Amino acid sequence: MKDDKLWLMIDVETSGPVYGRHSLVEIGAVAGSRAAGICERFAVLVRPTSDEVLTSRATCARARERGLPPAEAMRRFAEFCAPHRARGAEFIARPAAFDWPWIVYYAHTYLGENPFGFKAVCASAWMQALGKRFAVRLPHVAVEDAELQLRAFLERGA
Repeated sequence: MKDDKLWLMIDVETSGPVYGRHSLVEIGAVAGSRAAGICERFAVLVRPTSDEVLTSRATCARARERGLPPAEAMRRFAEFCAPHRARGAEFIARPAAFDWPWIVYYAHTYLGENPFGFKAVCASAWMQALGKRFAVRLPHVAVEDAELQLRAFLERGA
């Protein structure tokens, strides 16, 4: 992998595992490359769309108090991503099978379109293909989780 390859690590916090039933309550994203390190961070709390809370109770409470309406949160996320995507950044998540569908669902639902595309690399699967284990302790604050995961990915696998 080229040292200047730009990545956008995405992390989400949700009120449960089912989109449409539970809520996306926090988005964190970090742009970076091996050559430049961490370039930029993005964080937004998203106002819950349902009252059902199975996970991330503290984040859900903060999002209920201070979260932006989903359409505004997704618009800001799209604005953050646009210049990085224009420079060829690829989305990455861990696990992408969980995080990425939330982004796509909320984009279609609240923006009326999906400006992000459907591809997100799974950092765990990438590392596993290299015969490595992706083990990172996370505080479950989306932007902090995204940064820790991107740093680990750039150091061990990219």
